[in-house]
Amino acid sequence: MGLFNRQKKGAAPPQRNVVSERLDSYTVKATIAWANWMALRTAGLTKKGWLTALASFVLLMGSYSGYLIVSAFTGTAPNSLKVAAIRKPAHTSNTGEAKIQARISDAEYHRIQGFHQYMDSLAADPKGRKAYESIITKRPGLMDSVRQVEKYYQQLKTSKP
Repeated sequence: MGLFNRQKKGAAPPQRNVVSERLDSYTVKATIAWANWMALRTAGLTKKGWLTALASFVLLMGSYSGYLIVSAFTGTAPNSLKVAAIRKPAHTSNTGEAKIQARISDAEYHRIQGFHQYMDSLAADPKGRKAYESIITKRPGLMDSVRQVEKYYQQLKTSKP
């Protein structure tokens, strides 16, 4: 039929990947070396020795497989997940709305204000501009957060009785 065997005209032949070819050749060489080493070690075994080795291998692997099967049904995994009730955070009300309880101290506000002024001075200085852009690139919402905290503090100040 040739329905699925069509190739695009002018399609380039697949390129050789030198790295994968070298890894493949290394794998083949390692496999051959391992097979030769094993052949030298087992060259002196008799038929009885081969049967003994086979029987011990089958017995060992069968015992281990049996142990895994039995422990899968009887044992408990040490890293198993535990199901527990979900506790409601203290800062939420029954309706799910967050209660505004957090207060910003004057010292914290002055630290935030000082940081804001420092960032503004970095942005204004041609030498500090690179450092400012580096900080903003790594923390894109930082200055927005600083402005929001300052706005929040101002709202708390005006709402105090």
